Amino acid sequence: VYDIVEKLRNKKPTVKIDSEHEFTINTSKNTAIFIKSVVDDDKEEEFKKIDMIMESALGKKAFDYIESLDLEMSAYNTIINVIMAAISDKDLEEMEKIEGSTPRKHK
Repeated sequence: VYDIVEKLRNKKPTVKIDSEHEFTINTSKNTAIFIKSVVDDDKEEEFKKIDMIMESALGKKAFDYIESLDLEMSAYNTIINVIMAAISDKDLEEMEKIEGSTPRKHK
């Protein structure tokens, strides 16, 4: 008997934006497929991609709240890295190392 009950637990990771706002990260297969398609879409503008990734992974309420904060671009990069780390089941530091070693495309 292969008991995989614990491995299949559906506990979603969360991201804490501030002391009063913590949001669940949707790490489902469908969300991961959608995010991959967004990342791979060379026709879509980079800032639009960020918005699409955040809204699909965190939901409209979280997206609207984050947008209301008027954050620096580096904060958005951190949020995207958190989402990608959660989907990849990696910790944030590991994801930031991967992100830092990946050459960026500039249009």
